[in-house]
Amino acid sequence: MRERLESKSNEVMCKYLYKPKILETIDRSAKNMLKNNLAHVLMLYKQNIINLEAAQKLIKVILELKDNNLASIEINPELEDLHFNIEQYIISKIGPDIGGQLHTARSRNDLYATLDRMDVRDKILPIFNLLLDLRSTLLDKAKKHTKTVFTGYTHTQPAQPITFAHYLIAINQALERDFTRLNNAYEQLNLCPLGSGALAGTSFNIDRNYTAELLGFGNLIENTLDAVATRDYLLEIACSFTILGSNLSRLAQDLYIWSTNEFHLIELDDSICGSSSIMPQKKNPFTLEHIKAKSSHLFGTFSSVFCCLKNIPYTHVRDDAESIHLFWNAVTQIEAMLKLMNVVILTIKVNSQIMEEKANRNFCTATELSDELVKREGIPFRQAHQIVGSIVKECYQKGFSSTDITIDILNKKFLEYTSKQVNWNKEDLTDILDSKKSIYRKKSIGSPLPKESQRIIDIMNERLKKDFNSFEYKKSKLKKAERKLSQEIENIIKMTT
Repeated sequence: MRERLESKSNEVMCKYLYKPKILETIDRSAKNMLKNNLAHVLMLYKQNIINLEAAQKLIKVILELKDNNLASIEINPELEDLHFNIEQYIISKIGPDIGGQLHTARSRNDLYATLDRMDVRDKILPIFNLLLDLRSTLLDKAKKHTKTVFTGYTHTQPAQPITFAHYLIAINQALERDFTRLNNAYEQLNLCPLGSGALAGTSFNIDRNYTAELLGFGNLIENTLDAVATRDYLLEIACSFTILGSNLSRLAQDLYIWSTNEFHLIELDDSICGSSSIMPQKKNPFTLEHIKAKSSHLFGTFSSVFCCLKNIPYTHVRDDAESIHLFWNAVTQIEAMLKLMNVVILTIKVNSQIMEEKANRNFCTATELSDELVKREGIPFRQAHQIVGSIVKECYQKGFSSTDITIDILNKKFLEYTSKQVNWNKEDLTDILDSKKSIYRKKSIGSPLPKESQRIIDIMNERLKKDFNSFEYKKSKLKKAERKLSQEIENIIKMTT
């Protein structure tokens, strides 16, 4: 294979490039490499490119390698990669006349382009399942808290009353979009480059659709140059992971703040917290800190893959091998983030009473008071906003909470701005400033109204079922392809010459 070159591979190349890549490929890709070879041999025989004897001998030696997980191969880095090591082993076992036919109508370029996609496919499918699990956990938790009054915050300051379910639904909708992005990226990933050769296809009468079917791909990358050149599916998936990681990090940050002693709105389970080496009172939210930190790894992967690919020629080059190498860390990090967050949500304690007490005292119903002044007194909203703003200001100056607002305070400010007073009683004002009643007055679609939250939860559960079915369909297609590959192999082995 190095006939064009006058010297053997440099030992530095072997140490830092070839050997690490071979070992990594064995560890991650051995199964897919051998499936790739089996599918190719089956296709060569089907198309009468090799005869039955060659097909049978090749299949048998490949199956032996598959059974012992390549343990019988003595790795030689000077052969540059795993494929050449496998090929040389096969030739040593069944001779060059037949063993040398394995690489007919194929290049390492389309072989490794296909292998990369199969490896990435294997790694991201479990991520779908973890994301579905987290969405299910969030919906189960939301269903329990449709009536749990909770302060909605903007700029980390009390804004308006919502429910804890309303917050969890918002997070879940973000994760639904994450699933859709990842699902779309999978469709671009699951396209087969095999049969493209080095970049220009082949003059042999191959059947690309047949090998794609045997390997579980949804379709082909038809243009043979694009097939060996593109790695943009890595960018799509890395970007999807990065956005998902950002959403998980924002959720972690909220829970991180709300678990502080000052808020005490939620409490993390002891099993996912850590202690201090010096301070005996500490209960540290390590899990949330790790989730937040891990999101940076995802962005790091995306930017690294992007930088690796952005200025390379649009053809096969070794730079693309580096891009796939950079990708694996992102899979590890997003897997950890999803599993950790699922445990957090499953075990979280919601301090419902404290949530409602704070919502009743922190002026988050001030907008409700402004709205009622508009409805009942017929004044412009901007004027109502000014009146209530001045009431809140005075209360803060006096150390009052929103429960201390009285009819006298309201009338004093109302008189300053309108030259008249309201004809309300104490019960009217108390009712308006009550955070729970504020929630039940909401009418718009998607509001925190418990009935509306339950409606959305039911819809989201239906979408979850559909997404779960689409995930199961992906797995079933791959299993079906494996069964067909096995059956085709069995049929060839049973044939007699």
